[in-house]
This record gives sequence, structure tokens and C-alpha cells, in this order.
Amino acid sequence: MSTVFGVAIKKDGLIEDVVEVAFRSNGMRFTNALAHLLPDETPVIALTNSQQGVHTIGDIKEQIKQTDPNAKYWRTVELKK
Repeated sequence: MSTVFGVAIKKDGLIEDVVEVAFRSNGMRFTNALAHLLPDETPVIALTNSQQGVHTIGDIKEQIKQTDPNAKYWRTVELKK
């Protein structure tokens, strides 16, 4: 099941906006070029479907480690070599 994950942007304790950071289909990829710089404990929100065990940026990074880096995926941020 594909899922889009985002990070809440808060102002005065209220969610003001949500920024998309990752996409999971048959692998996990960051969709935001800066998302990997966020602390591992940063909470993420499932924007489509359910959390499916992914609750933080650290969880996303772990899922990315398990994804084939040579596979092509839809909505992928290009990796610079």
C-alpha cells in the first residue's frame, strides 16, 4: 500500500502546514531533498493511508536502508553521485 508521509510545521503549538517528506510504495524514498537532515526523532504523519509502523524520520531512514538504491521509483528525489 503506497503512503505519503509529511512533517507538521507548527506555530504557537498549532499545526500551520504539513510538508511532504517521503513516499513508500514498493520501497521508501525521500521526496524532499532536505528531509534527511531532520533529526531522527522528528515525528511524521501519514498523509495517505496509515502510519504502517512509520512514526519518525528515523523510521523512514531505516526503511530507506532496506530499499534497493538502484531501483527506479515514482516520485523519487534524484540522488547525486
